[in-house]
Amino acid sequence: MKNSAIGVVGEPGTPPGLGARMLKTRLSISRNARELTAENGFAGFTVEELCARVGISRRTFFNYFATKLDAVFGHAEDGLPAEALERFMNARPVGTVGISPTLLADLVALVREQLRIDDAEIRGVHGFFTILHREPELLARMMKVGPERQAEFTAMVARREGVEADHSGIGMLAHALQFATHRAIERYLASPDGPSLEEEFLSVMHQTRELFGQPLLHGDPPAT
Repeated sequence: MKNSAIGVVGEPGTPPGLGARMLKTRLSISRNARELTAENGFAGFTVEELCARVGISRRTFFNYFATKLDAVFGHAEDGLPAEALERFMNARPVGTVGISPTLLADLVALVREQLRIDDAEIRGVHGFFTILHREPELLARMMKVGPERQAEFTAMVARREGVEADHSGIGMLAHALQFATHRAIERYLASPDGPSLEEEFLSVMHQTRELFGQPLLHGDPPAT
């Protein structure tokens, strides 16, 4: 999805072994690191300046992240909300054989939950992605982390469905969701007084579903 390169934006549940206060601090460090990057460029601020903005000591910073670059990209487990993930994994209908008939709807519900965040957070992250492509160090990390996290997400979906992690249909679906999220955020930011972010996302997904519901071969019946 939108932040497969840095972890999905949103308020995740508390990872095992990490207290709510510590999680809040870790999220704040990453959020402010991205905002400072968007404002000043990656080389335009120091760890000390980041710490001052968050309200922590340098020592505390290094309890959470080894480097400034690590802080910018955050922890993978700080992405998808834990409670939402649990609901998604448990939503597969009992007794289903093969790909479940609710998979797409369950995934759309998961993404919509991620998108229920405030406008300021979305705008800050979007600014980060805008500058990311001009920063070689950031781009290099994204090229490594992005595919890894996308693969983790795809493997999670495949695990729920009881298929191999390299299932082509699951991979295609994950990429479609990522594209739809990217496009929705672009539209939302371009028209802040227009439809909500969720509505923009659903609009893109409806357009996608309309095309993929067409017959694959001439003479085939429409997909149901």
